[in-house]
Amino acid sequence: MKALLVGLGEAGSGWYRRLRSLNGDLELAVSDTDGSRGEQLQAEGVPFYTDAREAIEREAPDFVINVTPRHAHTSINHLAFDYKLPVLCEKPIAENYEKAQAIVKRAEDERIPFMIAENYRTFAPLRKLKQLIDEGAVGTLQSLECEFFRKRQRVTLEPNDELEEVIIHHFDLLRHLSGREVGKLYAVKRHVFHIVMDLQAGIQASFRCSLHSVGRETQWPGDWRIEGDQGSLTFKDGEIELTTPAGVQRWSDFSDVAVRTPVQEFMKALEEKRRGETDAKEYLKNQALAHYTRLSLKQGQQVDTSASWGYGPADIRNFLRAELKPSVSHGGQGLVKSALLFSNADFESPLKFLYYSVLPPGTSIGYHGHREDEEVYIILEGTGLMTMNGTETRVGPGDVIVNKPWWKHGLANDGSEPIKALVIEVDKV
Repeated sequence: MKALLVGLGEAGSGWYRRLRSLNGDLELAVSDTDGSRGEQLQAEGVPFYTDAREAIEREAPDFVINVTPRHAHTSINHLAFDYKLPVLCEKPIAENYEKAQAIVKRAEDERIPFMIAENYRTFAPLRKLKQLIDEGAVGTLQSLECEFFRKRQRVTLEPNDELEEVIIHHFDLLRHLSGREVGKLYAVKRHVFHIVMDLQAGIQASFRCSLHSVGRETQWPGDWRIEGDQGSLTFKDGEIELTTPAGVQRWSDFSDVAVRTPVQEFMKALEEKRRGETDAKEYLKNQALAHYTRLSLKQGQQVDTSASWGYGPADIRNFLRAELKPSVSHGGQGLVKSALLFSNADFESPLKFLYYSVLPPGTSIGYHGHREDEEVYIILEGTGLMTMNGTETRVGPGDVIVNKPWWKHGLANDGSEPIKALVIEVDKV
């Protein structure tokens, strides 16, 4: 495969060295508006251009690696998408949340692979920490705390720019380690950033950050303390410590943990035609948290972040306008008309389906048995006889009937008006 690396600044130079050393089978071309290094790269056998569009048209790369300054991310991403080229982009996605939303939407609409080159997830100790959490080492998660203290050298940031430059990494780790989204967020900043978050499932989280510390520096992923109902995990100075009632375990050697570099993961995702681990649609949620942190600082209050979860608009289906299809139901009498409103593919829980059913007079849902699933009937209109485990019961509008696992049941319309009902089935948890 051939990649076009766009940008040879501080980050781009590092990317160039890594790409040359770690991916010898990857063909490489480079573009940067500063042509001062062109002769050096060409002497190394790497095509060099000062215009990214010319580089794309001449080199016909398979994908673009965008490591330009963040104010240029959007224009380079759009340029690559104009040529339908997949993009691996340095964080953040764009210089602000609104532009990030727009560029992610374009990639989604045009089905162009778009991944952000997140790096902290690729640290072997963090992989191990995630593995321990997923294996239930501390039981049910209750809280996560992270501290990041370093002395920033050389680069001067604009006010609160550490959100997109540094803290966005820790937002990603928080979501990655917990497997949950942030629902509410409150941020304050005097000399230290302090962000308190409520996550799904009642998990609490907090993060403190300073880039002006003169004391002990944390590693780039920060120091972590993760509490569960059966123990706690800490990550500090490159070592993981697990404390439970059974005792203390420590890990400092992570040579057995398999990791991929961001470009390796991106290329593997392209090969397997799947989303990369830090796909831009997923990573947008991290930039959203930076946006909401700014909003909380401005308003001086807690803000709701759930709009960033990416679940899309409400999925509303109207059973009164649904197309009804006639069929014999479980060997019953006549033809029952039904519409499948939702199937198990529409749910993230054990719900199996939601039907709207109409039983004309004289028809029935045949008497039948279930296994480990449960079924609920909600009678909207009409009256009839519900047989449950051999016992008949008259049901009518407003009645809700639960058929438990292994029970038998059937419904007959012995009246003069149609029975209209919603039928919900739930699988075993």
